[in-house]
Amino acid sequence: DITHRFDGELLERELEFQLAFQGKKQSQFGIAPLIRKRYWNGRLHDEHNINVYANYRPTGRLQLGTYINVGRLLDLVEGEVGQRALLGLWGNAAIGRGVNIEWEGNTQRMHRDGGTAFEATMMDVRMGWQFTPQQRLRLTLQGSEVLRDQSRYSRKINETARNWAGQLVYSYKLNPRTALYAGATYVAFMDDDNLELFGNTRSVFLKLSYGWQP
Repeated sequence: DITHRFDGELLERELEFQLAFQGKKQSQFGIAPLIRKRYWNGRLHDEHNINVYANYRPTGRLQLGTYINVGRLLDLVEGEVGQRALLGLWGNAAIGRGVNIEWEGNTQRMHRDGGTAFEATMMDVRMGWQFTPQQRLRLTLQGSEVLRDQSRYSRKINETARNWAGQLVYSYKLNPRTALYAGATYVAFMDDDNLELFGNTRSVFLKLSYGWQP
């Protein structure tokens, strides 16, 4: 695919294909190479990487997956291309009656200009409990951490950034078109100016959804 700006400036030229296989236990394996020319900060940058992924179900209640991406990627903060490697793991499981959990986590590192420019880690865990046909409880926990090396950047940056968030939601469905939602959210962060985790968002909410047909 090719994308141009309104004045004809090339923004992106990308070539990508995917080869995928399916096997027993609902297993999948795929490989997807990519070559891209990308416009950023007044210049065109060459990127190329390869993505490899796999997942399968060892049992009917458990699914496991992984993905790996390696290659040349543009560091948007500095506007320079470096070697990036990313590893991710994900899965979902049904635990007991009406209880399920989903998770995903990945870590990546970029090597540029003779050293590691940044390391980043992300996690996302979601748990649900359908304890009656009408009632459901859901808990979501998310977090990320980014560590950057100031010597690899030409301007002042945050060398440390951490973010954490949690949300609890209760839902009650009176019928397929009417539902009540109630929940609470908490968000915290930490950076170079705030050396301890600081809770900057606390909220509660209540929502009533009603649908009808004329």
